Amino acid sequence: MKVLLVTLTLVLMSVLTGCSKTTQPNQSIQTAPSAVFVPTSAPAPTPKYTVKTTIKPTATLKPASSVTATSPIYSAPMEVVASVSKPNQEFGSGGLTKNLESWADVKLPKFITASHIKIDDIAHVSKFRSSAGHDFSDSFEACCSMKHYFITLDYYGTRFTQPIYSPVDGVVLYLSEPSGEYSDDWKINYEEQTGKKPPVDYRDWNIYIRPDSAPNIWITHMHVNPLDEIVKKVPPTNGQKMMMGLSRPAKEGYRVKAGDLIAHGLGEIIVKRHLDGTGIPSGCNSADSRKKFLQRNLPGCKAKVRLHSIFEFMTDDIFNEYQKTIDVSRSDFIITAEERAKNPLVCEGEYFAKSGNADDPETYVKLQGSSSASSAESSGGSQTDGSSSKAEIKGNLPGLQALASGREVIASFEALGSHVLSKFTADKSYLLVISATGGSIKVLVDDGSGKRGIYSRPLGNGINTYETGKMDPGQIEVSVEADNNINWQIVAVTFEQ
Repeated sequence: MKVLLVTLTLVLMSVLTGCSKTTQPNQSIQTAPSAVFVPTSAPAPTPKYTVKTTIKPTATLKPASSVTATSPIYSAPMEVVASVSKPNQEFGSGGLTKNLESWADVKLPKFITASHIKIDDIAHVSKFRSSAGHDFSDSFEACCSMKHYFITLDYYGTRFTQPIYSPVDGVVLYLSEPSGEYSDDWKINYEEQTGKKPPVDYRDWNIYIRPDSAPNIWITHMHVNPLDEIVKKVPPTNGQKMMMGLSRPAKEGYRVKAGDLIAHGLGEIIVKRHLDGTGIPSGCNSADSRKKFLQRNLPGCKAKVRLHSIFEFMTDDIFNEYQKTIDVSRSDFIITAEERAKNPLVCEGEYFAKSGNADDPETYVKLQGSSSASSAESSGGSQTDGSSSKAEIKGNLPGLQALASGREVIASFEALGSHVLSKFTADKSYLLVISATGGSIKVLVDDGSGKRGIYSRPLGNGINTYETGKMDPGQIEVSVEADNNINWQIVAVTFEQ
């Protein structure tokens, strides 16, 4: 009996000892969750977490019980969806779409649905990849002008008053002030050409618009005075901060619709597509600047960008307005990359060795001012101030340089119909040379003593060129009264004995 009691007692102690050992792992189980996240590689998700994240990117799901917790699968489907449907339109720190690389090869719609300038006011438009102005090129080309200059009929007269409109539905996110050693060149040029000071309240700024239908592109309007309400919404930056990558878009920006008035000034316009980077616009717009600033490691020159012509993305309705002025095609405004490669330009730094001008058909498209005249005989004209008329010529207008005939040019104008031209200063005696495709046309001069007529021509066709006699120096304002279909050119030259 005692032996049996001892045996039972030993068995009971063994059982109790075994139970206490099996509880020890509970202490380590409490620390297991934190231990799971120690490895640097992503942890294997539990079935619950995996099912929750894959519901968004996948249309067909496996039952939760069949999902295996192996490597993370929640990132790969998200990338596939982004490339299959459409690129992500979440915006990055620079103001453009965050995923610029996914938009790099996306075919964009014709998102330019309004003209940024009154087409009836335009005399010339520079060609894309021409030698107008200076080298303005992208990451793939060099030594050509990959923007458009729009030259108005009365360029200096409307320099600060020409209305500029938004060509797109979008948002203004940047305004930039001129900076650097050339920031006052526009003032110097205006004063040299007109003898007048620019308006004291004129802001010669740039406006940057992100189109709603092309969130990887900046539409830039250069040398304009933005409306006050835009300035209140968009704090200005400058070119140096943009080049350094320090500028940021306005938090709210200024919403615009195509056709909205946004500024007054010049008609220069740029379409720049960002292919990578932050999307912050910068002034790294020439081969020379890219070479210099890349050496300084400035972010503004690191991003890959591609420049486009506005005529690539302009709707047919807008382009038809150009065709009402002159018989043109979209290709007339664009020199292709292949054509430019066959006939490369020469640059000296940022500038062309030989810059094109408005009279060069390889550089500018003339919308007005050089149409062929009728072959009908002119009815002649009457002159005042005792000068003789030159021989009448049938065909195109002679051109400003031909009218000057090697004499010093003080001012020159060409347009269509009636205009009051910007004043010019004649320090010495001068004369005017006038050429027109027909009549009626009347030219008047005001030197401070009141307007007086100096040339008059009745109705008629055919080109007539007329040269006035010697006229006294002073501040001169010329007015032209002509039918809307009459093209004319006027050159003021120094009087030579």
